[in-house]
Amino acid sequence: MTTVGELLLSRLHDLGIRHIFGLPGDYNMEFLDQIEAFPGIEWVGSCNELNASYSADGYARLVGIAAIVTTFGPGELSAVNGLAGAMAESVPIVSIVGGPTVKVMEQHTAMHHSIGDGDFDRWIRVGREVTVAQTSLTADNAGTEIDRVLREGWLAQRPVYIRLPGDVARQQVTPPSSPLVRPEPLVDQTQLDAFIGIARRLLAKATRPALLVGNLAIRYDLHDLVNSLLVDRNWPVATQSMGRGFMDESSPHFVGIYNGGDSLEPARTAIEGADALICVGTKFFDWDGLFTADLDLSLIIGLNNTSATVGDTVFPSVPPAAALRALYEIAPVREAPWDVTIVPPPAPLDPTSTEPLRQARLWPAVGAILRPGDVLVPETGTPSFGVTNFHLQPGTDVLIAPLWGSIGYATPAAFGAGVANADRRVVLITGDGSLQLTAQEISRMLATGQRPIIMVLNNGGYTVERAVDGRHQPYNNIDDWRYAELPAVFARKASIDSYVVATEGELARVFEGLSGKPERLTIIEVKLGMEDMPIGMPVWGRETTALDYQSQVASEPPRLPWGGLPQQTSS
Repeated sequence: MTTVGELLLSRLHDLGIRHIFGLPGDYNMEFLDQIEAFPGIEWVGSCNELNASYSADGYARLVGIAAIVTTFGPGELSAVNGLAGAMAESVPIVSIVGGPTVKVMEQHTAMHHSIGDGDFDRWIRVGREVTVAQTSLTADNAGTEIDRVLREGWLAQRPVYIRLPGDVARQQVTPPSSPLVRPEPLVDQTQLDAFIGIARRLLAKATRPALLVGNLAIRYDLHDLVNSLLVDRNWPVATQSMGRGFMDESSPHFVGIYNGGDSLEPARTAIEGADALICVGTKFFDWDGLFTADLDLSLIIGLNNTSATVGDTVFPSVPPAAALRALYEIAPVREAPWDVTIVPPPAPLDPTSTEPLRQARLWPAVGAILRPGDVLVPETGTPSFGVTNFHLQPGTDVLIAPLWGSIGYATPAAFGAGVANADRRVVLITGDGSLQLTAQEISRMLATGQRPIIMVLNNGGYTVERAVDGRHQPYNNIDDWRYAELPAVFARKASIDSYVVATEGELARVFEGLSGKPERLTIIEVKLGMEDMPIGMPVWGRETTALDYQSQVASEPPRLPWGGLPQQTSS
């Protein structure tokens, strides 16, 4: 026999989870004791539940899936923002909530951490909005419900919710006879055949086919299938910002980042000039070209998590891997050439310069210090725009969350990445405003011996909001912390390297020492002008202002539906 808590842990372990993030609470400590005793899974404490959810998100993007443990009421509600982000960005996180005992809930007892009205399902109803499957475990249902919920979360690549009452965690159940394997989506052969027939007619006429890749291509590990099509059929490919890291950006097939009308050449011409465009796991939204993309829906083949589309025709139960295998067989070899981005080496920073550092010089220098295999974590805002200004090194993973766009995400996510892959170099680029939300997780980096490079862009406030509608408004200004000194506050005896740079020469001299993984945590406070912005942000700001406050879009009417491609909301 085994306990319900041990059964849950064994199934998480089967799926590849080796660490669980979270905080203790008086409803979950029975389960936490079981985590501490369980071989193969390590408890990783977080500074608060929101940070735990962000850390789990970063971990899941590298491992494939993650788990957090919170306590009923205040704890689980603090994590909702992070789970909503994982729901939006398609990241599977198992949210395990320690709840009151079954008898307490059945008696509708007025308990702490509740509204006091005896309704213990209130927070499950909240959880339904940010997860794809939910359950409240008992000894009778644990054997089936744990597997059901975990399978649904994996197939949908989205969060799930499991409530584990304190008394149920230690109740005895029969152990399973076999491990839980990551499930494969079902394929409806009739729908697949119909999809192939219509896709074949579109591709048969194509002389300029192309691919556009989004974040679901990463989640479903479609690299080999996509790469085979590109190489063997000689197609160009661009990525959306959410799909960065999927492609080897030094490949002759890679044409750049596509985000609609704001795209640089040659990505825009290759994608908008295609007479057949396969969109692999893409999501179009307002910040990523939804209203400015000059694309003809009738020429688009879309691959989502559970369906495929040709134009506005939907083929359910045709998952992306099956669709790609079929498309490989019918895809034409492209003869027409395309332009590729030739990225010249950036002019090196001048270590003797006393000129104030500017964004235009910062980002090429950041690109130059990155190394193959790095984990790059750019925060929403200035960093997410800045990293589009250079090509990535091969093997780089990018943890970016532009759709949910919750500032403060990057620092805990970088911690989660460090837990997932302790041997890789993590480069976190955050802003001063974002860091003030979740700075505490630097203490967890220090406590666990992580050695990331942390760049804090100090421009005195929320420059991303200044770009929208508040360039000179005081509400976008924030307190000027001494960011480079924060690690010393969080760990009294930790050995750290900290720098404050304001000129090109100062940054050049710091970057000269960052050729490999640092021997200790390195934090660099980069002072920038309040109105200095990376390429692309000023135009984006004007477009966002028009949409947010006047419902005006850059292209009237937009060529794509306001909801994006068919079925993308289910992805």
